[in-house]
Amino acid sequence: MAVLASVAVLIVHLPAFAHQLLDGDEAVYGSIAALMNQGGALYGDGGVDNKPPGIFWTYAATFDLFGNYQMTAVHLLALVVTAATCVLLFFIGRSISSPRAGLLAATFYGLLTATGNPRLLAANTELFMTLPLTAGFLLLLRRQWLWSALLMVVAGAFKQVAAAEVLLLPVGLLVLEARGARMQAAARFGAGILIGLAVGAAALALTGSLSGFWRWTVETLTGYAAGNWNPAVLLDRSQSSIVPFVASAIVLWVAAGSVAAQWRSLWPAEKLAVAWLAVSLLGSLAGGHWSWHYFIQAMAPLALLAGLAVDRALDTPRRRWIAAAVLIGVTVPAAGWTSFNFRADPLTYDWSPPVAQHEQVADYIRTHTRPDDRVFVWGDWAALYAESDRLMSSRFPGFLRGFARASGLPPNNWDTAPDVWPALQSDLERHPPRLIVDTSTDDWSDFGPYPMSDYPVLANLVASSYHPVATIDGVVIYARNT
Repeated sequence: MAVLASVAVLIVHLPAFAHQLLDGDEAVYGSIAALMNQGGALYGDGGVDNKPPGIFWTYAATFDLFGNYQMTAVHLLALVVTAATCVLLFFIGRSISSPRAGLLAATFYGLLTATGNPRLLAANTELFMTLPLTAGFLLLLRRQWLWSALLMVVAGAFKQVAAAEVLLLPVGLLVLEARGARMQAAARFGAGILIGLAVGAAALALTGSLSGFWRWTVETLTGYAAGNWNPAVLLDRSQSSIVPFVASAIVLWVAAGSVAAQWRSLWPAEKLAVAWLAVSLLGSLAGGHWSWHYFIQAMAPLALLAGLAVDRALDTPRRRWIAAAVLIGVTVPAAGWTSFNFRADPLTYDWSPPVAQHEQVADYIRTHTRPDDRVFVWGDWAALYAESDRLMSSRFPGFLRGFARASGLPPNNWDTAPDVWPALQSDLERHPPRLIVDTSTDDWSDFGPYPMSDYPVLANLVASSYHPVATIDGVVIYARNT
């Protein structure tokens, strides 16, 4: 049974190896990592984003071993991380209930992380974050408070919303520790958090990234979240992500809910698992972005609770009906999405025609530049850097990222703040791009309302030093005057 489960999980993740990029976030991480490997400091001249450093360090280390933009290696690493999380869920399920419950939990997680649009398969922050969160939960069950807290900090190095998991502490103290031992356990947990934060701060300081980290990943949080908490934006994202996510996993949601509904009669470890799902959902929803892959954080506890529920149900007289319902409810959506993900272009699968011909643009960049040339892309299309195998001329892999560009709101975003433009100008003067690619001219990713002519740094540069040389799929490409 374990072999069959492993094969099933492997099959549904195979589409990750059919595409170079699975979403725009991978392109952002990759383009920044490639720049870091040239000696630039993260959150400085080595690339700017609003994510914590873990994902960039991971990509940079992988590229250092296998070469820049070697996304197959990154996708293989993501598969290993998924498998490791499955193994941890097996141990958790076995310790709470039985080996069968652990195997079910591991299988459900492996399938859940591939049952969705192509972006769900990406080597994203949520996937890497969930591994230490799951390990932290296992150690929490074993009352290893310090080490559990340390792993939560490691998870936070990949995404800020991992901090929501700290809310497990009061539940864990209440259900796992005797009254007299709670203060000491809480102190060990707090020590783990402080040690983790100190080590992280030291790593950032040693790499020259500490001040930039504060500027781009901490100061931007409030504005970024506020922009997402717009009723129209939330409605659109709930329809495109939350509804299909819940629908595709409805059998597992029902199973998990059946465990949560029995709260009063649950064992302490089972109560902690229910709390894990609750705080993980809080973390998934906190940012208001609500893309499908944001819910990977909740998939591990969801899979665990569903595994516990199905394991119990298989010991009842209705076990055959239960087994059939679960098998159909889990495998049919997984098979459907796997077929779709093999065929779909992850970067444009949800576009209405005309679809961006990004491969053609990337091919032009690659054939009209040398490997040591740099290019600049105006818009939110960092994928062109990875697809053309060229470095960015600036520290910014894109603009108005995460911003509801079709909303008509003023383009006041964290990556268009006043201090962005002097930094951009400095970068472009230090590394003059061989080509400037303007994706706004064909409205790629709703960037039409933001022409370069509205931004003096770019308008002056193009007018003084560049001339148009090609228009491909509506995208205008400028070359430097020589």
